[in-house]
Amino acid sequence: MVKTDLTEEEKKRIIEALNSNAEPPPELMVKLFPGLAEKFDVAKLDRAKVVTLEYAGKRSEAAILNQVSPTDAGSPLQLERYFKGGSLTGQTQLDMFEQAKDGSDDNWQNLIVQGDNLQFLKTCYRNADPLIKDRVKGKVKLVYIDPPFATKSDFAAKEGEDSYSDRVDRAEFIETLRERLIYLRDLMTYDGAIYLHLDSKMHHYMRVVMDEIFGKENFRNEIYVRRIRKNIKERDQVPRLNDAIDVILFYAQSALHLIKPAVKYAPKPDRWHAFDAPEYRKGMDYELFGRKPEMNRHWMWDKKKAKIAIEEKRLRPNKNTGKPEYLIESTDYDLRDSLWDDITASAFNTGYPTEKKEELVEQIMGQSSNPGDLVMDVFAGSGTTAAVAEKLGRRWIVCDFGKHAIYTMQKRMLKIGESKALGNDVKKNRKYDKPPKPFCVVSTGAYDFSRIMKLRENRDAYVDFVLGLFQIGRDEKDMSGKYGLTNISGEKDGDPVEVYPVWNDEYLKNIRIDEKYLKGIIVQSGGKLKGNYYIITPETCTLIGDTTMKNSAGDNVHFKLLKFPYKILEDVSRNFQIQEQPSSQDNVNNLINSTGFYFNESIEIEVERTKQGLKITRFETKILDNQEDRLKGLDGLAMLLVDVDYDGKLFDMDRTVFAKDVSDNGEITMTGLTESVAVIGIDKHGNESKLCKVEG
Repeated sequence: MVKTDLTEEEKKRIIEALNSNAEPPPELMVKLFPGLAEKFDVAKLDRAKVVTLEYAGKRSEAAILNQVSPTDAGSPLQLERYFKGGSLTGQTQLDMFEQAKDGSDDNWQNLIVQGDNLQFLKTCYRNADPLIKDRVKGKVKLVYIDPPFATKSDFAAKEGEDSYSDRVDRAEFIETLRERLIYLRDLMTYDGAIYLHLDSKMHHYMRVVMDEIFGKENFRNEIYVRRIRKNIKERDQVPRLNDAIDVILFYAQSALHLIKPAVKYAPKPDRWHAFDAPEYRKGMDYELFGRKPEMNRHWMWDKKKAKIAIEEKRLRPNKNTGKPEYLIESTDYDLRDSLWDDITASAFNTGYPTEKKEELVEQIMGQSSNPGDLVMDVFAGSGTTAAVAEKLGRRWIVCDFGKHAIYTMQKRMLKIGESKALGNDVKKNRKYDKPPKPFCVVSTGAYDFSRIMKLRENRDAYVDFVLGLFQIGRDEKDMSGKYGLTNISGEKDGDPVEVYPVWNDEYLKNIRIDEKYLKGIIVQSGGKLKGNYYIITPETCTLIGDTTMKNSAGDNVHFKLLKFPYKILEDVSRNFQIQEQPSSQDNVNNLINSTGFYFNESIEIEVERTKQGLKITRFETKILDNQEDRLKGLDGLAMLLVDVDYDGKLFDMDRTVFAKDVSDNGEITMTGLTESVAVIGIDKHGNESKLCKVEG
């Protein structure tokens, strides 16, 4: 059943309409029956002629987009690290807010986003976060995504056991991907394009879905890309033939999208044509190669031009007949077709599963975008899209849930100058040899409480961020004037929301929310306040929980405290999931779909050298398992990130050791370690340890 999202005020309006035997307003009918919303949309009746894929759990577009209400509207972005010229800077979130205020691209920073891509897409769609407001929605020229349903486990399943993509319910996968595609479509420019990279298992389903979302009239091509061939022993028996291709579904946003240059760079063969033409022309009947034109014919050029052509070897006698012939030098190129058998899909440079070749993404990006355009990949993995965009002068945003992916992409961008250049320089094995443009790593859904509190230096920045945590929109109107109260910054379901003023040191240090504080609010409102009253506050600033009091007229005032940090938002706790970080290479690319936000927990790790490599001597995390028991020792470990030659300044991940490759006593076999080694431990919820230097 599709969940509706109605405020108390909207419910009252519907009840009033029904009691009056009147039809509720159309905008409320859409919210009341989101599953039927599209059936009331006349503009989409023609789209109903498109063949659709029906399956359990499928929702209408209106129901999906209605999630961005304010109850499930994405999560704010928190700056983790900022890089300029390939070096870490000390820029803060406040600095970025200031740079982004004008909404222009002048101070653009490319983004690596760590978190659930659905929450990130909702944040972009809502277009309220100060870091990206008016800079992303409607401005993405190109989307390339390679959803992670075909992982290494597809080729390593045990006998009788389905691969990962088969174990995941196909309907669930399709709906999960469809949801993201709908948001991506609404972030794209009118002349934008999307390329969806799939394998043979799912592309036939997704083409029907793509027709439905983008319109069958905007389908451009099914592009076939060669896969790496697998070898078998001569006498082996196998159940089926080798899959030779991946499929890339290419859709435009509208007829305005034109590709350039969509050509194969191979000129047509030169052609020689007879040099004479019909009719006699005076002065064009001179002798050439011992011949004159036949009766009632003439040479095509005058004598002077013919002489030059002979010198340039563009005019010659035919070797068989001796008659003059001239060269037509073709400057035309063959239009590239949809069989890209000159490009293989996979690459193996970073060690990341499902890494794609830069040449493949270069072809896509070159034909469907221009320098300066914004490109997006929300299943970024190893970061090929970001690397190619950087080299081709595009702006870029990439997103992935896994810390392994984030550190892989971060290193790839910091070291991009040492990687191969694109285009003709690839054959010459030249390096790109340029530092990366400014980029930053931001998180969504998992936050550092201390960073939020630093925002109190700027009241507006702090208010915007904490309202975003609780999916409450910042109201630009004079909310304090409306209610006769200070510190009212927005409304939740039509009721006032106060942001506790931590920017005021007196409040932060000496004042706490108690009954006296709440009575003061009622008095300040003139005794007229009633119904729900929300207060967003750090836990340390309150001595009381949700409380109901009477105003001067005897009406109830329900004070509801939205306290942080705490693990789970009460209004989404029934659906909340903290997806675990992968503990093995095989499930690095599992499709992530989490809900809500949480605050990072501190974890402790100690590592020492051994003759075989490294040994984790201590690992402690505060996270709980499904039975609400604290995970002990290495049970909570997801992976260990290792910098084998730490320079003392910037952690540069060289290797990833997954939990399954760590022995029960914490030993790790590893060669190639230098005198200076540093590690970061990641637990199953994505919490990071502080950098741990390993003594030699």
